[in-house]
Amino acid sequence: MKPALGVFLAGAVAFGVYFQLRPPAPVTVRAADAPPITEPLARGRQLYLAYGCAMCHGADAKGGFANPNAESEGKVPGLVMVKEGYLERELVQKILDGAPRIGKADPKGPAPPYRMPGWRDRMTRAEATDLARYLVSLYPKTADADKWR
Repeated sequence: MKPALGVFLAGAVAFGVYFQLRPPAPVTVRAADAPPITEPLARGRQLYLAYGCAMCHGADAKGGFANPNAESEGKVPGLVMVKEGYLERELVQKILDGAPRIGKADPKGPAPPYRMPGWRDRMTRAEATDLARYLVSLYPKTADADKWR
């Protein structure tokens, strides 16, 4: 066998092994007979679960996942009160951009290990909007009234 042919065959085999070992690309999974969700808040909840937000922020969005030395009491913050800190459009931007830096509780301590990733390359603006609307909807109905008493 000629050396160039041997190198070509070795490269082709290695390239094929790469594609066989690489995990498949993510796909949207939905039951074929299930109608699409048309209500924005329901879509937002579905997105919250599908994109894994619940892994850090909790299934009920009340937070609690440990994030040592984070300024948010050493935990990933909850999202039920997010309406107090963000307008909907600001929240959409935060979801898309993420939070590259998390403040430290102890400035001399280590950086908190977890941060919110940006979803711009995996989520559409429409999805981020539905997710933001869902998060804003979690705000307790009595919180507005209690705030002004």
